[in-house]
Amino acid sequence: MLRVLETFPEPQTSELQRAVFADFEPSRLLAEVLASESALRKDSLPHPSPFRVAAFRGDALVGWSYGYREGKSEFHMLNSGVAAPERRRGVYSQLVQAVLAHASATGYASVTSRHVAANSAVIIAKLRLGFRISGFEYSEVYGPLVRLTYLVGDARRNLYKVRAAPLRPAE
Repeated sequence: MLRVLETFPEPQTSELQRAVFADFEPSRLLAEVLASESALRKDSLPHPSPFRVAAFRGDALVGWSYGYREGKSEFHMLNSGVAAPERRRGVYSQLVQAVLAHASATGYASVTSRHVAANSAVIIAKLRLGFRISGFEYSEVYGPLVRLTYLVGDARRNLYKVRAAPLRPAE
């Protein structure tokens, strides 16, 4: 069962995030850099238009997705996760579909996300849901990243097909 939330339940969300991201161990140097940079940022300012959706099995939190508006018409999925025993059961796809429904209902033109290049399970799940690879970048924190974009309206998806087509048909 999915629920849209104003805030995620604690301590369940923090515990699930630690479990989901357990493989990512930031280096001591990275921790020092992030700590020094956070003193310069206004980390306490909320992102505009946050959207949170969580998946539950009974009362147990088993997954979440969090994102926010970027610019005027883009919704950015910042992070998501699913408890290990719940993976490969469609929970992540349901969370993404809830985000896409939110984006469509609120007038966003696109939904974007960035993923560690080796996270093939999530990348494949999103490609199956209609996302397209729209770029690559490098992060000092996460390494190589794949940027994915979902175009919300049919007109934008058709424009993409025209622009992405070869200039002349293959022979």
